[in-house]
Amino acid sequence: MFLAPKKNMDHICEHCGELIVGNAYRVTSEDKGITLLDMVVCSLCFMEAKRLRLHTEEINLRSKQASARNRGSHGFRLGI
Repeated sequence: MFLAPKKNMDHICEHCGELIVGNAYRVTSEDKGITLLDMVVCSLCFMEAKRLRLHTEEINLRSKQASARNRGSHGFRLGI
């Protein structure tokens, strides 16, 4: 039985599901301090997010650090 190697989910676009080749971007949206959207996307989905005027930032996929915009947002919501 042959098992295919697992794909690293950090390298898959969370919007279109394609492999991220090159730069990765975080797309976020919030309303009244509540995070509505926080996705890691490829360059094509990044361009679409910019067209929709969503907040975007280039990220390093090797870093597991939370977006500067969203650090602590879960703590507030979850009472942590």
